Amino acid sequence: MTGSSMRSSKLSTRLIAGFSLLTFLLIVVAGVGFYGLSELNSRLDDIARVNNTELRLANVLKSSIQDRAIAVRNLAFLQDHQELLGEVERIRKQDQIYADTARQLREMFTREPGTNDGERKLIAEVDALEALAVAPMNKAIEQAVANDIATATHTIMTEARPPQRAWLAKAVELANREDDENVKAQQDAIATYRSVRILVGSLVALALMVAVLTAVMLIRSVFRQLGGEPGDAQHIAGEIAAGNLLVPIKLAQGDEHSLMASLDTMRMHLSRIVTDIKTSAESISLAAGEIAQGNLDLSQRTEEQAASLEETAASMEELTATVKANTDSARQGSTLAASASQTATTGGDVVHRVIDTMEDISSSSSKVAEIISVIEGIAFQTNILALNAAVEAARAGEQGRGFAVVAGEVRTLAQRSASAAKEIKDLIETSVLHVRTGAALVQDAGQTMSEVVRSVQRVTDIMGEIASASVEQTTGIEQVNVAVTQMDEVTQQNAALVEQASAAAQAMADQAQTLRAAVSIFRTSPSLSAAPSVITADAKRVALATRQPLAGGKRDIRGATSSRATPIQPVATPSASDWQRF
Repeated sequence: MTGSSMRSSKLSTRLIAGFSLLTFLLIVVAGVGFYGLSELNSRLDDIARVNNTELRLANVLKSSIQDRAIAVRNLAFLQDHQELLGEVERIRKQDQIYADTARQLREMFTREPGTNDGERKLIAEVDALEALAVAPMNKAIEQAVANDIATATHTIMTEARPPQRAWLAKAVELANREDDENVKAQQDAIATYRSVRILVGSLVALALMVAVLTAVMLIRSVFRQLGGEPGDAQHIAGEIAAGNLLVPIKLAQGDEHSLMASLDTMRMHLSRIVTDIKTSAESISLAAGEIAQGNLDLSQRTEEQAASLEETAASMEELTATVKANTDSARQGSTLAASASQTATTGGDVVHRVIDTMEDISSSSSKVAEIISVIEGIAFQTNILALNAAVEAARAGEQGRGFAVVAGEVRTLAQRSASAAKEIKDLIETSVLHVRTGAALVQDAGQTMSEVVRSVQRVTDIMGEIASASVEQTTGIEQVNVAVTQMDEVTQQNAALVEQASAAAQAMADQAQTLRAAVSIFRTSPSLSAAPSVITADAKRVALATRQPLAGGKRDIRGATSSRATPIQPVATPSASDWQRF
């Protein structure tokens, strides 16, 4: 793994690679050690189980040959027959020992793979010399047992001794050969031990070097990635988690990608975010408070407007009652005018009753004059009420536009009623004048009655118009009442909406306070906290500027002017000449 790939790989990958390399070296060292121990064990097994056994058996063969040679020589010197038989028995035991030992040795030479051809050749030569030496020795034994000591001695010295000595020499050579093989096996075992020790030592040294190099590379890589001690990173993370965003972080020169550098970047970004949140929370809290106060002021103004609308509705009800009374009076005037017309039609037949009729006409004219005065006053009041209604409609804005149209129509009808009343008044005055001069104009009664008939007909028409106008006024005022009722309902709905908005603003203020409390645990730099004060001051100035128009919100709503962005054009007040028409 190269340096660049090691830096770009994950920490777990680097640790796994390092420990895998160390494990591989440990396995190699252990394998070589086990192999050396196995070889050494095999050599020691050959020495202990094979070579030593073969050496022991070869020495037993040599000893057995020597003991039989001694026993055979003793046959030539013993005079006691019993002792001679004892030596013979001794020779027979040595024969058995030799036979068993030779058999075991031959089996080992045949079975063991470590036996070489030289050893097999020597055991074969020993067996061949045994056959040559045993026959004269048995012959000498038989002669000695037959008490032919001289012959037995001669046989021993001349026939048995030469092959016996060659036999013993070959057995000694075999024993020496086995001893040499044992020494060689020991030397091979020592050489194997030394080789394994050197190899294992070299591998251990190499493994240690690789382990140290790997550890150094891993430590440098980990420290380069961490940028400091893990305990320092843990302490910094704990301080940041506790809300301390001013904890100092020491970084190496040029360190921009380590864990400590990332923690420092995170701390700075988190500090900016928390500062922005604090600023926003303070601004939201202030704005929510101002909105709540504004909604409270608006609610009070809406309640005052609702009260004013209720008063307007009461006034419109009174106006409705007055107009209905005016309508009844107009109907009565129309009836009276019809009666006067009928009387004037039949006046030609009852001229003698002209004076009485004129008196009745005078009396009726006086009543009509009074009624006309009442109608004129009602028309004047209707015009004033219509003007007030137009002003209130102008204040109501878009919702009062229909009401303004109706008020204008009512005012027009009131003006027409005033004009009609003025004309009726003039006619009545003329009629009174005619009545006063009626006595002098009796001789012209026919013409006068004709004129009276025409005048009364005109009065009848005018009274009909007054009655129609009164009906129209009644209808218009009823529509105004409906509009005022609708405006009152809308005002009540607006008041409810204002209360809901006030509750929402209060909830937003509570949420802002909760947010401020949540971020208050963080400690940030004073330089970053300077901006909130500026923003808060600006927000306060804006809030105060918006609240100033509300200071006078408690004045009489009927005298207040609208402060909306699109002002409503005020209704032109009537001049003195307009009032003269009444």
